[in-house]
Amino acid sequence: MTLPDFITLIFLLVIASYYFLLLYRPKKREHRDTFAGITIIIPAHNEELLLADAIESVLAASFHGRKEVIVVDDGSSDETYRVAQQFSKRGVNAIRTCHLGKSAAINAALKLADTELIAIVDADSIIGKNALRAMAQEVGKRGVAAATGVVRVRNRKAGICMWVHIEQLYNSLMRLILAKANANIATPGPLSMYRKAMLDEIGGFSTDGFSEDLDVTIRLIRKGHHIGFSQDSIAETVMPSDPKGVLRQRTRFARGMIHIFKRHLRFGMRAIDMYTLPIFLFTYIQAVIMGSFTLYQIISGYMSYFASQGVYFSSGVARFLFEWLSIVGFIRWAAGIFSGTAPLDAIAIAGILATLLSYPLYFLAIAMFDKKFDLRHAIPLFFMFPFWLLIMAIYILCTPELFSNKQYNRWKKNE
Repeated sequence: MTLPDFITLIFLLVIASYYFLLLYRPKKREHRDTFAGITIIIPAHNEELLLADAIESVLAASFHGRKEVIVVDDGSSDETYRVAQQFSKRGVNAIRTCHLGKSAAINAALKLADTELIAIVDADSIIGKNALRAMAQEVGKRGVAAATGVVRVRNRKAGICMWVHIEQLYNSLMRLILAKANANIATPGPLSMYRKAMLDEIGGFSTDGFSEDLDVTIRLIRKGHHIGFSQDSIAETVMPSDPKGVLRQRTRFARGMIHIFKRHLRFGMRAIDMYTLPIFLFTYIQAVIMGSFTLYQIISGYMSYFASQGVYFSSGVARFLFEWLSIVGFIRWAAGIFSGTAPLDAIAIAGILATLLSYPLYFLAIAMFDKKFDLRHAIPLFFMFPFWLLIMAIYILCTPELFSNKQYNRWKKNE
């Protein structure tokens, strides 16, 4: 069995495990606590264009109790602080830090907060009117220290953001599934909520590493707490759509994930140690190996069939690339296997099943969180492979991060 064959089999098992968790019905946790107050922290760096929308959405969000809002301008070079100050008459407290990074900015606000609940909302995001109240009900369950919700992309019409929107819906479904087994390790920035006492217990957010949302969740779980998921708490975020912004964000994600592996991967009996972190590691390794293998196949196929014959672009080249970069290639391969023109073996069956089981999860995520299906869903689903290939290539480029000694949580957004 070759390495790609082995990876295909493992991938099938991973996808099958998602279906098991999807059908799993855990024992309902007792709803115990109500909260007298919440502090919403909005860390911001060079967000003058989007910050006002974020603040307005937070002020409009309903909550049964006292609601405080703290905006932290972390060393912005634009008018972010001035925008925040414009809301001072509506009870928004604007403070400044000296470009210390997102985690340090949040920690500075935590020192000022005196409420039982803390919510974090990114400055480029907006939250639904019921998002805080619904998430507070989730955090109020016995043993739950934090919760997350659904993330959608506001600017999904902008080029690559169609693909990112589908990815965010899928990731939201994964958080819902994993939360059933207390195996979710992500409380993403657009909206997350925490019991302040539990954050204080672990020393707040770590400035070590780019993926502060993963780090804080893992540390809370290791303290014996649970991470919840609120399907009715929706946040919409603006994603970069230009090549520079996409590359910067994705390399930060990839490098941050490597740092999480180095800090937190270990043997243990918790679900995150036996299941989530190993799956995240497998996904990264799969991307590096299968990405390299696939790129080699595409390039070698192009060189063998076309470039070696002096043909660099033609209808045949276009058809070759179209089949590689769309779902058509998989359909033709599967049809060839069932018709007998392509070899049928256990690996081929595993590959077909893994793909056929993956796509329903995307459709389920769209149905649950967008509640509609349109052309901007269909296009990225049909041409999902180029997006996967981009992520694989970035993962490959970021592997030298394995040998770095330090990551400091300082952002360079909009610089």
